[in-house]
Amino acid sequence: MIRLKTGITDLRLTNFRSYSFLDLKLDESLLPVILTGSNGAGKTNILEAVSFLTAGKGLRGARLSDVGRRSNSAALLNADIIQLPERWSVVAQIQNQDGTVRIGTGTVDGSERRQIRIDGKNITKQSELGRVLRCLWLTPAQDRLFCGDPQARRRFLDRLVQAFDATHANRLSDYNAAFKQWSCLLREGRFDDRWLSALEEQMVACGVAIAASRIDVVNRIGHYLSQPFSEAFPTPDVVLTGVVEQNLIAKTALQAEEEFAVSLRRSRKIYADGGSVAGPHIADFKVIHAQKGMDAALCSTGEQKALLLSIILAEMKTQMQEQGLCPLLLLDEVTAHLDVNRRNILFDILSALPVQVWMTGTDVMNFAYLANRAQFFDVQDSNLSLQNVA
Repeated sequence: MIRLKTGITDLRLTNFRSYSFLDLKLDESLLPVILTGSNGAGKTNILEAVSFLTAGKGLRGARLSDVGRRSNSAALLNADIIQLPERWSVVAQIQNQDGTVRIGTGTVDGSERRQIRIDGKNITKQSELGRVLRCLWLTPAQDRLFCGDPQARRRFLDRLVQAFDATHANRLSDYNAAFKQWSCLLREGRFDDRWLSALEEQMVACGVAIAASRIDVVNRIGHYLSQPFSEAFPTPDVVLTGVVEQNLIAKTALQAEEEFAVSLRRSRKIYADGGSVAGPHIADFKVIHAQKGMDAALCSTGEQKALLLSIILAEMKTQMQEQGLCPLLLLDEVTAHLDVNRRNILFDILSALPVQVWMTGTDVMNFAYLANRAQFFDVQDSNLSLQNVA
């Protein structure tokens, strides 16, 4: 059973994107947080800052050195100099099932080195953040996720997996590091069998574990996708199409490992000549609108948004039922493409979740249905002020 609602009671930003400094105090009842304001006001920057309290590169997938605030000085913009980003930090007080925890993260010198602290102690592995706070998010860039780049879909799927298993990020990092070295050796024509075999061994071990975690999470949320929160949201059927994933579904883990290892070895020359190789790094999935029997890529933008929300809500329900907790939910421009009825049903669902939900939009009236059930902030030029929405 869920013991406490999860959320943030205090958020402090320093030199983060457009914010030189922000100290945001939030209601301890952890009501939904609504940020409204014009385009470019700084709403999404706050969501991105919150997303950095978990493992990974945040909701924009940005380089750490690109997140630090840069001066808007006209003199600097016109000067013939290289402008370095400032050191940035995000500090938050988290209320979760274990009580109150303080997380701090940021850069040491404006580089790609990230520092993490939990209750004042330095942490070396990002996966440790998952023991305190996990996040899921939707952004406007994902509204057409089913039609776009497979890499974006993989990131979306892996974020779902990380919400269950914080160590998934470590496996992805280890796999990508080994694949990058393997790729460089082959493209440079360095066919050192012992070196390549060692890298392939790491790729197989991590790759099959990654594929297994993806299958596990798709199966787990699939149970709750068949029991939707509301008829207003369509039922998505999620189908994994990656080669390693399909082998794991049809065969034993040992057989999948052996076939992946053979595939990598046989692909060395092909890859060195500019070809490709199958693996978790190019895996994909597709979604079918179950009621219509239609590929999500062919559905309307509104239906695609509703299908995405159905997947997110099924993930939340799975976490509640199986683990007694929920990941923090960040929804950027969530009302876009949703009709009023579906929007209000969504707000009722979100209000009942045992977790704090953060939402942004340009028109505060789109959230009026949540009056007295949320904390409203007006955002203008990276300044926040509390709003009273009746």
